[in-house]
Amino acid sequence: MHWTVEQLEEYLEHCRLRQSDTTTVEVKSGRRGMPQSLGATLCAFANMPRGGTVIIGVSEPDFVVQGVDSPATIESALADQARTLVEPAPYIETQTLYVAGRAVVLGHVEGLLPHQRPALYRGRPYLRMADGDYVMSSNDLRMVEVDKLHAREAMAYDSVPVPGSGLDVCEESKVKSTIAELRKATPRLTEVSDTELLELFRVVDAQGQLSVAGLYALGRFPQGFFPDLHISAAIQYPAGDEGPRTRNLEEFYGSVPELVDAAVAWVERNIDVDLVYGTDGHVREVPELPMAAVREVIANAVVHRDLGPESLGAGKFITIRLTRQALIVTSPGGLRGISVEELSGTILSPVAVNPRLYTLATKLRLDDGERVIEGQGGGMRVVFDSLRRVGLRPPTLIDTGVRFTVIMWRPTKDNELDNALLHQAPVEPPLVSPPSAVEPTSSVVEDSLVAQLGGNAALVLSALRRQGALPLVDIVANTRLTRGQVRYALDKLMKSGRVVMNGKHGDRATRYAPHDPDTE
Repeated sequence: MHWTVEQLEEYLEHCRLRQSDTTTVEVKSGRRGMPQSLGATLCAFANMPRGGTVIIGVSEPDFVVQGVDSPATIESALADQARTLVEPAPYIETQTLYVAGRAVVLGHVEGLLPHQRPALYRGRPYLRMADGDYVMSSNDLRMVEVDKLHAREAMAYDSVPVPGSGLDVCEESKVKSTIAELRKATPRLTEVSDTELLELFRVVDAQGQLSVAGLYALGRFPQGFFPDLHISAAIQYPAGDEGPRTRNLEEFYGSVPELVDAAVAWVERNIDVDLVYGTDGHVREVPELPMAAVREVIANAVVHRDLGPESLGAGKFITIRLTRQALIVTSPGGLRGISVEELSGTILSPVAVNPRLYTLATKLRLDDGERVIEGQGGGMRVVFDSLRRVGLRPPTLIDTGVRFTVIMWRPTKDNELDNALLHQAPVEPPLVSPPSAVEPTSSVVEDSLVAQLGGNAALVLSALRRQGALPLVDIVANTRLTRGQVRYALDKLMKSGRVVMNGKHGDRATRYAPHDPDTE
């Protein structure tokens, strides 16, 4: 996995905004040569399905490139630590990049194959969580063993019968509507009884006991049998802030549709709302994150979470955390039968961790009438497309093998907008664009610029009008867009005469300044 200088700079800008490195990347200064404390990190990366990357030559907490004196020595020492400190030794690929003449060494640790895990450092298995390395718990180790089993044969924990359960603990209306949907989907089974139909779909067994999938999908209170089948949601503050660490903490209970509805409603209540002009000229409220994407992420977490005994009996539940920068949804269990790269791709890949539950979820309806899962394998594509349409960066997907996290990045907040942006006459967007395609900006931005140039261009111009001439790196920091998004927006703004470039393309000293062609 080779990085480019541009990718490295973009990642470091991201770290400065987060004030931290990430689950898949560890940053070290290397000020005194090769760091001696990488054994746990190398071990943790080896235990992740897609591995991770160590970057040496960058200071913390400012994430400034300071470089290393002998990159060849660092590369050799990295490979040596991976070979001698971790058992079994993971493969590590190293490279050196030069940023402003300073050498930065990167080492990408390949994740071990399932049958080789767990990797050990000093006899202990490590796991990567957030930006730290932790010794695996006994439950984490059991989930690693389950992952090995999944690699050899499918384990359908959702079809396991639940002792003491039956249709009497289910919502009667849900059971009837689900039977009707199952019959509609399978015309050849129209002659079988309702009971036999439910048996065929593993909702119940021959003794009338509900399966885990049947209980989770249709039960009045599945948490009475499995307390961990709930969702915890909270607004979370940075560790350094004074006062409480969280607020608006809520826990949601009920069946699959009820969990999704309640969690989505919580997110909509707690994220910000933008005001944008519709095609009819009226202002409307639009959530800062596209709710279609939010719903997909939460529904996938609910339906694809691990349902094995290592999760349901070990206090592992779905968490939703809203920070100043992102919405973070984490579910127990890693990906099964698909990689992060495949999830991020354009090809539809319907893969179900819980096949029985997945089938039922395609029949269940949410409060708005939509299905919990559409069943075409395109859920994550909806997430990527919805975020792209409103000018937000793609989600970050993290698979540690024992939990899966989706991070949806919130837009930048600009509270000191130029008055000129707020008081221009509205310009109606092209007729070919439906109202839902209007790109909301991340604050109360007058929509004429959004309609003409796009949401990202409006953000960039707003930053320049507030701050004056800025280099590319500062525009990225002010808008929290990616370098590619900023460059594309600048190109539009320069072509329209609203921004001028002072310098040359590719020159770090080049600055971009706002310009009003109407004043000439």
